[in-house]
Amino acid sequence: FIVCIDPLGKVRWQRALGGSGNEMALGAGILPDTTIWVVGQIGSKDSVFHPAPYGGVDAWLLRFSLAGELLGHATFGGSEHDYLRLVIPFSTDTIWLIGGSDSPDGHIQNPLGRTDIWLVEVDKHGKLRRSWNFGGADFEEPYSWTRSSEGEIWVAGTSFSAGAASYGRADGVIWRIDPAGLAEVAWSGGGGGDEGLNFLSLTPQGDWLIAGMTSSRDGLISSLVGLYDAWALRWNRPSDSLVFCYTFGGKDVESWVALFPAEDKLYVGCGTTASPGDQLGVRTYGNADFWMVWWAPDSVPQRFPVVEAPTVLIGYLLTEKKGTEGLLFFRDEKGRLLDSLVVDATGLFRWTLPDTVNGEVRISAYAPGHFWKEFSVRPRRGRENRIDLYLEKLRPGLRLPLFHVTFDKGSAKLLPEAYPQLEALYRFLKENPSLRIEIAGHTDGTSLPESEIQLSRSRAQAVVDYLVKRGLPKERFHVVGYGKSRPIADNATLEGQRRNRRVEVRIIN
Repeated sequence: FIVCIDPLGKVRWQRALGGSGNEMALGAGILPDTTIWVVGQIGSKDSVFHPAPYGGVDAWLLRFSLAGELLGHATFGGSEHDYLRLVIPFSTDTIWLIGGSDSPDGHIQNPLGRTDIWLVEVDKHGKLRRSWNFGGADFEEPYSWTRSSEGEIWVAGTSFSAGAASYGRADGVIWRIDPAGLAEVAWSGGGGGDEGLNFLSLTPQGDWLIAGMTSSRDGLISSLVGLYDAWALRWNRPSDSLVFCYTFGGKDVESWVALFPAEDKLYVGCGTTASPGDQLGVRTYGNADFWMVWWAPDSVPQRFPVVEAPTVLIGYLLTEKKGTEGLLFFRDEKGRLLDSLVVDATGLFRWTLPDTVNGEVRISAYAPGHFWKEFSVRPRRGRENRIDLYLEKLRPGLRLPLFHVTFDKGSAKLLPEAYPQLEALYRFLKENPSLRIEIAGHTDGTSLPESEIQLSRSRAQAVVDYLVKRGLPKERFHVVGYGKSRPIADNATLEGQRRNRRVEVRIIN
């Protein structure tokens, strides 16, 4: 059931769609082209919207115009239970739909645990391009997402899996998703009980505002009144530190689904309460009521407990061809080699970060018959950090942006930090001598228009010159410059301009 209302709450249009079974709309989003996308799940086998059921319950996408006209629909899934909840416009022609799956087949390419977070990539018409899972060996569920000013995408939810849930049985978790769609645990928090994150947003200062529920009395949570309390916290990302953490509720179950800053340093939290009104100081009406709270945090920030433990990266190397061994190289943020690790056919890896290393860690992942990829992670100190690395089988059309091969404005001269990634590319090409590769240069659009194409081509040529000097035949490479025509980030920011000044590798044959 979908309802569109105007700013005054008047219904503009409404639609009820489905069949004889159970359907549910779980999330919606408005795209830059003003189409409305609604996602959820469909269980009816007799619905015209479900022409090819994949399993018990499938993920469902509906696309509407602003006037309510149905523009298209699609279903995705496998033989078990699949759903979609989040709509993320990634670019003008790429949309990420995120939900959950416990299917081992169908559109699900890399099942990991009991229930995984499932990312479905489609084009602007809703046509499936690819999908992949992330999570752990147990249960994960996504509930909210936000995007930083630098274009980073974070997804908040719950994890029961070891490595992500580091405090108790289930923790609130925030995953960072990079432009290639690979996810890492950027933050997890809670106590010895169960936590879940229902809402994530950014303050103007760049802090996370987080709302959800908790059943803990330890760890980050200093007070618990009922079975589950509503949970609100603010986290400073640059310093990786707690600003405040509070719980609200009575003797029963409470949960918040939103948290917003208001005037006069107040905050507004809203969600559900099942506690009697005399415990909350408000009138209640039934077994569970809508609940809104205006409140002001104390002036003294609570401190995050110091954890003296090793910093660990743990996860799976997920190869498209199952049971393939692999090799990982770990580098610091300046590209200096830290360690290498052979990964057996199970894919499981565990690596302890040296105490002397701070900041970002770069991982080069290789597996026979698969496209090499580079991943970046900023581990949280003293914790297990979960990251899964997914490699695709070699085939024409696969591409990889070389984000560490960067250039100064208006220049095609390779910067020193480019060489470690170029060496990783050289290693991959040397081990796959039959591949023919396109090396494509791109600019940020801030140079003179007539020089953009030539500049981008010169940047691509600089990469080829390096590889040829290392001993690879120049006939293997096709050099092209696209100028500013294919941006992948917002040129309005310096970080976006840096990402657009790039070189990409694409397999031709």
